[in-house]
Amino acid sequence: MKESADQATSIRDVQGRSVAQLDMLHSLGAKLNALSDAEEIGNAITAELHTIVDYHNCRVYLMQPDGVTLWPIAFRGELTTEYATETYDELVTVLGEGITGSVAQTRRSLLTPDAREVDFAVTIPGTEDDLLESMLAVPMVVGDDVIGVIVLSSLGYAMFDEEDQRLLEVLASHAGVAFRNASLLRSTREAAEASMALLRLSQALTGMRTVGDILQEAIETFPTVMPCAAIAVYVRDEETRNFRLARIHAQPGIAVRSRSDIAEVPAAVADSFLQGDMEPFVVAADVVRAVPSELWFTDEADDLLVTPLSWDPDGFGAIVTIRGQGAPAFTDRDLRVARGVADITSLALGNARRLSELERFHELVESLDAVFWEASASDLKLSFVGGRAESILGEDAPTWPADGYRWGDHVLEEDRDLALVACRRAVDEGVDARVEYRVLGPGGGVVWLRDLIHVVRGSQGPRQLRGLMVDITERKNAEQALRESERQYSDAFRREREAAHRLRALDDMKNTFLEAVSHDLRTPLTSILGSALTLEQTELELPRDDALDLVHRIAANARKLERLLGDLLDLDRLQRGIVSPQRRTVNLAELIEQGVADTENPRGRAIHVEVEPIEVSVDAAKVERIIENLVSNAIRHTPPEASVWVSAAGQDGGVLLVVEDDGSGIPDDLKTEVFEPFRQAPGSAVEHSPGVGVGLSLVKRFAELHGGRAWVEDRAGGGASFRVFLPGG
Repeated sequence: MKESADQATSIRDVQGRSVAQLDMLHSLGAKLNALSDAEEIGNAITAELHTIVDYHNCRVYLMQPDGVTLWPIAFRGELTTEYATETYDELVTVLGEGITGSVAQTRRSLLTPDAREVDFAVTIPGTEDDLLESMLAVPMVVGDDVIGVIVLSSLGYAMFDEEDQRLLEVLASHAGVAFRNASLLRSTREAAEASMALLRLSQALTGMRTVGDILQEAIETFPTVMPCAAIAVYVRDEETRNFRLARIHAQPGIAVRSRSDIAEVPAAVADSFLQGDMEPFVVAADVVRAVPSELWFTDEADDLLVTPLSWDPDGFGAIVTIRGQGAPAFTDRDLRVARGVADITSLALGNARRLSELERFHELVESLDAVFWEASASDLKLSFVGGRAESILGEDAPTWPADGYRWGDHVLEEDRDLALVACRRAVDEGVDARVEYRVLGPGGGVVWLRDLIHVVRGSQGPRQLRGLMVDITERKNAEQALRESERQYSDAFRREREAAHRLRALDDMKNTFLEAVSHDLRTPLTSILGSALTLEQTELELPRDDALDLVHRIAANARKLERLLGDLLDLDRLQRGIVSPQRRTVNLAELIEQGVADTENPRGRAIHVEVEPIEVSVDAAKVERIIENLVSNAIRHTPPEASVWVSAAGQDGGVLLVVEDDGSGIPDDLKTEVFEPFRQAPGSAVEHSPGVGVGLSLVKRFAELHGGRAWVEDRAGGGASFRVFLPGG
């Protein structure tokens, strides 16, 4: 009976302890929800939890915005020998790593009597590898999001039980909600603070005119919107493309180098980091350490936030923010705020530069003998007219903007439409324009103006026009007088030019003729003379075969001369138009076979003939010459192993003659020139021979004599395909 009484007493004690613990947990949950700072919530958990669960060490981790890193937001424990060297940096872990990372990844609690028995457990640097330690880790989950992990540990075996796990899980649910609410509140507060900081920056930059003042104000804004140790701003030199340090700012206690000790960042180094012209980006510390130390502006290498700056018309730079040891990593919120600072700063830099240029431009215009004006790009409404406006446009010109005048209202009606079209085209295309038109001057006379229109572009496109009107009346009058003079003598000049062109053409033809014909005449004459001299000197006492060979040579070369002279005479008659076709009906196949047979073929080249047996009405002699010249041309201008094909067939009421080869073909730029007199296609496969440069010209003219045409194409499979079409008679 005594044992039963003791058991009942033990059960009542456990139940009483559980009820008290639950009451304390609910009270702690209400307390946590009243806190708005994550560190305060973490410290409250570690402190109050010690009164509920007996632990040796408690760590509260929060999931970072990257969704991977678990950062220890609170740490409480007895700094015994085993834990004396633990630091926050050593406690940082990631999703899936060790007990803490695994609990966050699986979203399930883990209770182990001996952490050494957990396969995926890791040893924190600075602690003993064989330390007997009980561990309890519970995830903090809100909805679908893992907020963090609460980890308890105690020296010894099985120091936690399932009741402790249930209590900690209840606390984790309260803590997750509290952390989420604190995060939302912090985000709202940070957004409001960032908005106020950006507003103050915008207001401060509004009245600034110098680049240095604007950059200094910008970098001093960064510590107010994000944790950082030091900030520097670099500006790109347009000539060298290097980046020079323009301003530097550091938080109290942070040592920075002297500006004279900080080298320019070479363009090659900067280009390797710059990932875009607009979006901020983070450079990791290990990458920074690879950069030459003379480019650092602090002695410590840490994560960098690089924020590009870009302002009209071509300014470019970057704000470089260093995180600092122990500070949290740059977040997406930091990048967004940095982009906001950069946008405001870039706009201020562009405005300052434009104001400075405008002031200098106005000073320059006032000293020029011209009219300067400004107008809206959207409706062309004038906003300013200055310079010599009164003396060129009239006394009321300076008041045109106030009177609602638009650009173009001052142009004479005869020129107005064209002037407006040119101006509108400049706006639409975003390019400068030069327009010349007439206006009425102060005395009522016509004044010629040249208007140089400059399109000023903004982020949304053209926003303003600026122009410079110059009086060009005297030049226009001089041009008119010159045109009148030129008109009087234009006919004489034209006749003289035409005569000069004809003389040059005749001279070119003469030179071409002599160059093409001299060799063709000399070669056969030399052979004839040599053979004749041999016969003369031997007094015909040569062996019969040798004498006959010489006679054959004389006859062959004489025929070549006759052929060459005949070609030249035919060409002359055709050019003068004194030849007409002598048409008669012939068998085309027999005519082509005869032309191929009559073609000089010294090496016995194989020629493939394929002709339909049709009757056609043509000038047989001219068609035979066409075939001879085309086949001879193919033989001369292709290597010995090349094939030659001759074909003919009826087409469109006429006949199409085709001579093809598989040589190197005719370049596109010579396909027309090869039919001109005395032209030769490059790369003749054999020695020069009579008729070269004339044959294809005769082919073309014989075809035209029939009312047809001749041309050359690329042969399928390589080579040239010469084609002649002769219409039916």
